[in-house]
Amino acid sequence: MSDLLHIEVSPQGDNSISRAISKEFMAAFNEKNPGAVIVSRDLANDPIPHLDGETILASRTPEANRSETMQAKHEFRLRLVNEVIEAKHILISTPMWNFSVPSVLKAWIDQMIVSGVTKVTGKVTIIISQGGSYAEGAPRAGWDWETGYLRQVFTSIGATDVEIILSEFGLAGIVPALADFIDRKHASISAAKETAKARAAA
Repeated sequence: MSDLLHIEVSPQGDNSISRAISKEFMAAFNEKNPGAVIVSRDLANDPIPHLDGETILASRTPEANRSETMQAKHEFRLRLVNEVIEAKHILISTPMWNFSVPSVLKAWIDQMIVSGVTKVTGKVTIIISQGGSYAEGAPRAGWDWETGYLRQVFTSIGATDVEIILSEFGLAGIVPALADFIDRKHASISAAKETAKARAAA
């Protein structure tokens, strides 16, 4: 059993907005929960293999009939599943890429969801950094295919307490077309950090 399962996604290291926000969460969480058991997975530095036919087949094959590679893949998948089941709180921090989730996060999701087995009973906090804004009234309103998807993923496996913390305009100051939104970028990141700290301390 872990107090927190922490999933990091961005490959941007110290330049990552989602990681910067998750650091604020972690600092507040550790202060609130000294000695907490934390399981961390950095999908950028240690990616999860994509679900393949052999892994899928392994779950439908009696153990005695599995090959060595099938058994190894099955055991790895069950380790991911158990990390989710046993976590009191799940924290995911990720950027939005091309209006959806990065493939390394999708690979983790596909591996850890096993129908009838995977069950979330704790809190879920999802930190998402967006390069622009997809809010109502924005030119690309409705193009956010990440936020709703991630919420649905976790509610579908039992989560009843899911909070999504968004930061917007991450590309302001980088993309010329967003030059007028630099102040909104900083305000959005600051607000996301405060929300993350409050969520961790709750």
